[in-house]
Amino acid sequence: MNTSIRKLSFSLLSFSLLLLAGCLSPTTAGLSAEKGVLQVEDRRLASHLDIIQDQTKVIDGGFLKAQVTIKNTDKRDYACQYRFSWKDKDGMTLKGAETLWLPLTLYGREEAVVQGISPVPGAADYRLVIRPLR
Repeated sequence: MNTSIRKLSFSLLSFSLLLLAGCLSPTTAGLSAEKGVLQVEDRRLASHLDIIQDQTKVIDGGFLKAQVTIKNTDKRDYACQYRFSWKDKDGMTLKGAETLWLPLTLYGREEAVVQGISPVPGAADYRLVIRPLR
């Protein structure tokens, strides 16, 4: 009886650890940029992409516009998706301020420029997330 309980406990513990490991491994984002800082979440994709430049400006009505230049350092093409989320002056994500995923093809050894405009006025910063198409 005691051995059965130990086996069951060990099985439950193992299963819990596997579930936790699955939750910790990010699968949606390839890389992201915030104020020009590259955040790697998919090492395979991110090892072939660089953020060359990022710019922001406030346009009419208090909307923030962001423009990011991405370079594919590999000779292969990559089919990706990207989206922007927008943050207030304190770095908090604004509710309802994420754009839809948009297609992006990064051709070998070329640069691509992506732009976004905050859907709500008052955004002070952004986060750009790029993920590979699966």
